[in-house]
Amino acid sequence: MRYRVKYSSRLIRNKEYHGRSVIEVVMIKGNVKIDRKNLISILQSCLVLILVILVALMMVEIGNLKGTARVINYAGLVRGATQRAVKLEITGTRNDELIAYLDDILSDLTSGDGHYELVKLKDAAYQERLDIQSAYWERLKAEARQRGYENTQIVAMSETYFEMADETVSAAEHYSEKIAMKIRTIEILSALDMLCLVILIMLQTAMALKMARKNQLLEQKAYIDIHTGLP
Repeated sequence: MRYRVKYSSRLIRNKEYHGRSVIEVVMIKGNVKIDRKNLISILQSCLVLILVILVALMMVEIGNLKGTARVINYAGLVRGATQRAVKLEITGTRNDELIAYLDDILSDLTSGDGHYELVKLKDAAYQERLDIQSAYWERLKAEARQRGYENTQIVAMSETYFEMADETVSAAEHYSEKIAMKIRTIEILSALDMLCLVILIMLQTAMALKMARKNQLLEQKAYIDIHTGLP
């Protein structure tokens, strides 16, 4: 009797399947291969979905990072320009334009809405320090309006204000570094995800090539009698 079977003849000769027909053996082996193929496809779909989520998260973090460098720059500018304004007050050459300029920058930093195009950082620690700094700035201006700096605490207050402004800048820098770290972590996870995808694709390709070689060999043995080994 001849059998037209496109599966490994090793399965046909396997005596573990006592009493089972050749067709039953082929179906068992075929189901195992289909399950393995489906598993790889499911894993690929999950990895693609994870990659899409990671890309979306990265876009969100990049949006949060946008404008932070400008905020840090202007926060540092306020820190230095305030000291200049105090020195002018001490020498008796009051500069109202400079004070108005500092008012505008602090307002923009607080609200994120102004002609300096500054963003409002989504960080509680930074906002808390900025609010404290803004409130102390009003006290410093009131102190500077008094005549005769010798009778005021403007010098000591300016030093305190400088420290507050420095803490605000540090908080903004910390926020920027935190976002950069998140982006870096997402990049690493995305790279690992893509590496897993490449491995699965290579595995799937290797399985397909292996199956193609087996089918080619079995096509040559399709009409061989399994009992005599003769065509």
